[in-house]
Amino acid sequence: MVPRNTFSFETLLHLLILLLALFLRSAGLGEPPLTELEAQNALAARSLANGGSSELGDQPGYVLLASPVFSLLGSNEFVARFLPAIFGLALVALPYFWRDLLGQKAALLLSFALALDPGMVAVSRLASGHMIAVGAGFMALTAWRHSSPIAAGILASIALLASPVIFMGLVPAVLVLLTIQSKPKWGSQQLGRFFMALVIALILGGTLFLRAPEGLAGLGSTVASFLGGFTQSGTPITEVGLALLGYTLPAAILGLLGAVNAWRNDHSVGRVVSLFALFSLLLILVYPGRQVADLLWVIVALWTLAATQVARYVSLPRKDIGVAIGESGLILLLGIFFGIALTKIASNYSGFVFVAIFTLGLAVLATILIAFGWSRVGAEYGVAWALLLFSALFMLSASSRFLRVESTDANDLWSPGPAAGSSRALAESLHELSVLEQGQANELAVDLRSDSAVLNWELRNLPVADLSAEKPPPLVVMAAADAQAGEFAEYRGQSFAAWVQRAWQGWPPNFFAWLFYRQAPIQTAQIVLWAKEDLFPDAQIQSSTSPEANP
Repeated sequence: MVPRNTFSFETLLHLLILLLALFLRSAGLGEPPLTELEAQNALAARSLANGGSSELGDQPGYVLLASPVFSLLGSNEFVARFLPAIFGLALVALPYFWRDLLGQKAALLLSFALALDPGMVAVSRLASGHMIAVGAGFMALTAWRHSSPIAAGILASIALLASPVIFMGLVPAVLVLLTIQSKPKWGSQQLGRFFMALVIALILGGTLFLRAPEGLAGLGSTVASFLGGFTQSGTPITEVGLALLGYTLPAAILGLLGAVNAWRNDHSVGRVVSLFALFSLLLILVYPGRQVADLLWVIVALWTLAATQVARYVSLPRKDIGVAIGESGLILLLGIFFGIALTKIASNYSGFVFVAIFTLGLAVLATILIAFGWSRVGAEYGVAWALLLFSALFMLSASSRFLRVESTDANDLWSPGPAAGSSRALAESLHELSVLEQGQANELAVDLRSDSAVLNWELRNLPVADLSAEKPPPLVVMAAADAQAGEFAEYRGQSFAAWVQRAWQGWPPNFFAWLFYRQAPIQTAQIVLWAKEDLFPDAQIQSSTSPEANP
């Protein structure tokens, strides 16, 4: 049993990990424009916050929870992504409450891995209910384990309303309970409190305390969306595998080793977690409506197994410490050369394939010689330390990409649907024209001839043009392909990229170029901003100097 002291060095490490997780989930959170899916959710929450009716869709939990935040803080990209980031941060903190089962070192490693994991960071920075469902689901399990059935029921209601992703974790959890021999014993009083809190929270929270009666159908919509996924095609299996390989390869390798050792050494916790990972992965494979975010359940399970596997290496060996340090330094040096070779391959220097193979073979050979000719323990610890460092650097590099981008990357697999194109540049042009004409940025009316949620979000503060008036609207935004010849003879036009999406499916043409730089073919859809000629300052000059103006 882990002692419950008030503060310790272990607690300090957990707090430092939380600060790292907070930085990765909040830095630049409002900079990238919303994707199509994010904009749909944000518009629904904004409409509900402003007192209007709203289509809650299949993520009613996000809309209902985010609408009060919009009411308090206004509507912008940071506010739209605020709640998923909070639930993603809470998920990083949960291993602290399981350290009596996992062990102190394993709990620290699990928190650190969840803080750095690119998938966890990416989904925590999306304005959707995916991370809310996963975070609230594990929080409910943690509350139940710590004898808080009411809190567990409330959190479970949030998870059920947040997103259909919850069922990709709930179904495997039920299968695990049916599979294991030692069933947990639950008291009837505890179950009664749990379900009472669950039902009350679904009714009150699902209707925003009776302010949004349409939310009563929220749970039904998430269930219907999940069941509908059995008849609809989603993300190809190859892309799901690419996401697991390209973002969380260390978890896959170390988690598999942890699962093997759990069954070999009869470790009950590891067996349960490995069964959950297996059932979750199988469900993703057989579920036609799968999406990359469904992998979150698998990733948490894999990192749990990986943490229990490598925890014993977070220490110094009892003997041959110098051998371990030397082996670690050798592997690190060879790993640097291996990484350089891969970057060259990404740049289409095919000759470096042999360099990469030679470097990898040299590392394996050196490890074998040191293990059998010098010290097996030293070689084992040295390789483990080097691989742990490379894993941390790999995840930190992948996660930090989400902090650097100014717009959403279309080749990022964690962002469902098309990414936003130049919608923000379009909005800035509209605001500038409004300032020229009206003196204020949000006064000039716009005729938006598109059902794009991204465009509706970017133009949310501009008034809608009155189409019943005889005078043509000063501004029109429409798809480039829909413009009719002669319709905009008195307008000036400028094209923008409405959205950007991948022009490939399953596997990128150059895997290493995608892995290191997210470079792969993309395609865009163009929209055109038409502005009346008389909105521009030079229009009057041109009119006064034309032949008609000077007879």
